[in-house]
Amino acid sequence: MATRLRRCLTGLAALLIALAVLLGASPAAFAAALDYPPPGTNLWYRIDGRNLLIGAIKKLPDGRLAYCMKAGADASNEYSGERKIEDNTNVRRIAWLANRYQNNRDANIHAAIGVLVHRHMELDPQAWARHWAVISAQYPGLDAIANRLWGEAGANMPLGLQVTSQTVEGLRSGWVDVVVKSDGKALAGVPYSVRLEGPARFDTGGQTVNGTSGNTTIRHAWHATGSGEVKVSTQYESPRALQLISNQDYACYGSQEQVAGDGVAFKVRKDFTPAVATVTSKKIVDAGETVSDKVTSKVTGADSHWPKNVEMLATGYYFDGLSASDLTDPMQPNAGESIEAFLERIAKRGYKPAAYGTATFTGPEQTKTVTATTEPGGTEEYRTPARGGIGTWVWAFDASKQQGKSGKYLVRDSVSGFLEAEETNSNRAKVEVESTITEHSPALGAQLSDTITVAGFPDDHGEFKGSEEFGIGADEEFAQVSVWWAGDKDDPGSDAEFKPSGTDMPQEDEHHKLIGTWDVPAKNGTIRVGAGSLDAHGEPINIVAEDHGWYVFVWSFAGDDRVMPAASAYDDQWEQAYVGVEPEDEEEDEEEEDEEKPVEENDEPETPLASTGSDVAFAIAMAFIALAAGSLILVLAHRRESL
Repeated sequence: MATRLRRCLTGLAALLIALAVLLGASPAAFAAALDYPPPGTNLWYRIDGRNLLIGAIKKLPDGRLAYCMKAGADASNEYSGERKIEDNTNVRRIAWLANRYQNNRDANIHAAIGVLVHRHMELDPQAWARHWAVISAQYPGLDAIANRLWGEAGANMPLGLQVTSQTVEGLRSGWVDVVVKSDGKALAGVPYSVRLEGPARFDTGGQTVNGTSGNTTIRHAWHATGSGEVKVSTQYESPRALQLISNQDYACYGSQEQVAGDGVAFKVRKDFTPAVATVTSKKIVDAGETVSDKVTSKVTGADSHWPKNVEMLATGYYFDGLSASDLTDPMQPNAGESIEAFLERIAKRGYKPAAYGTATFTGPEQTKTVTATTEPGGTEEYRTPARGGIGTWVWAFDASKQQGKSGKYLVRDSVSGFLEAEETNSNRAKVEVESTITEHSPALGAQLSDTITVAGFPDDHGEFKGSEEFGIGADEEFAQVSVWWAGDKDDPGSDAEFKPSGTDMPQEDEHHKLIGTWDVPAKNGTIRVGAGSLDAHGEPINIVAEDHGWYVFVWSFAGDDRVMPAASAYDDQWEQAYVGVEPEDEEEDEEEEDEEKPVEENDEPETPLASTGSDVAFAIAMAFIALAAGSLILVLAHRRESL
């Protein structure tokens, strides 16, 4: 058992030693073979007693020519490996020349390429300086050939790829222009690729496009797929040089490889933020009228642009019945808040839409006049209520309501504020008044009075001082009560001809007189006017019927920005009282008429009554005697009872 274990360990040790020998072997053990170059690919020169070559001094099995990188070093037909030479434009020119003239058999051409290799890749610059002194003396025209080849390479090989970009339609689309440059001009025929990194795609599809360069720039259009930064990277084919590792080291053409060209970066934005600027058509609207809004489309936010040929639907919500105190507490949507969520917040404050409107736009700065309807998308026009109040619009571009591709451009709702000054108007309330005069048939000299009941004013009417920001004026604090007389002072019988008619108050003349006008509070409630009641300023109101005729009470309100003008009717019979003449005055008038009545000549004379003076005196005397006798009898009877 021990012997077998010992043999195994010995074999394992031998295997490890062999592996170590293999791993530690010199690169020469794995060297690749090189061959001598064909004739016409180099020139001889002599230095330090040795004959050396300038130009191609070795050839790879596939025919590529190799050029010396270390002046004076011993050449070898083997190399242990290869590596890419660090890329730069000088190295690319040499690689291009080596590839361009590989099959050329002009020794001067290859000698000049060899000179360029030493100039730009030399591993021992001091040694090369000595060798170049000898070579240039032996071949004085070689330097000019090298310079010519250097310029040829610069003019015919890609030295860089330039890319520029431009955005159109805001940041929603654009293009990148690609050009491959040689030494000072565009170079055609060079394969290249362009890649986008970020929220954008080429119009041909995908984020990478391949092409071949031309004599001018080549344009590749793109479109945004979102918002953010897009980086553009480019690559193009360029010759690469290889270094063959040996005692001397050789340079040769490697292959056409992709190298990085210029890059750019830009911002894109597919979505946009539409908005509306609105101006209510009328700041003051009477009860029963329609409500209209002038709506203008806008674009807000940085880098935001209305997409071409895209129709967007704006939805309006109209609220009514707000109080004047609400004007001091407007609401704004939160960042990213949807129209549904904003309407819910408004509802918690006690308000829901009373009317609706819609408008469609295909670009910014378009204006539409929208009249509110009773239902979303309906045709029945909304009319303001008699109760009045403040009205205001809220407008939104609702992403969920956009049709077709339009919705792709809205990543969130765009919502206007609640109680924005330009979108707010005052709906004037309609006041109702009822009144009854205290006495419809008072006598001359009587106190006249009226009981008036008013409804329809806002509860806070008289307290609102107006808002310059919202363009709504202050309340009128007072209404007025006027008393009119109508009749014919000279002829009571003609008073009936001037009985009040028509709803409007008359003009003053000999038959119509304004007795007086008094201020009363412009508020809801019941008030009494006359008979010593106080007016709005604390002064007593006394109205006396001094003449026969009609007396009429008229309540009126001039109107303000929150309440419509209103007045009771002049011909309202409940507001009328007729004061007639006294009966005595009527008898005197009749007697006067009798006295003035002439006696007709043909009338027969009345038969005079008989004289009754003595008969009357006798009758009176007898009446007194009877009265005295009766009184005496009563007195005697009374005394008798008491006895």
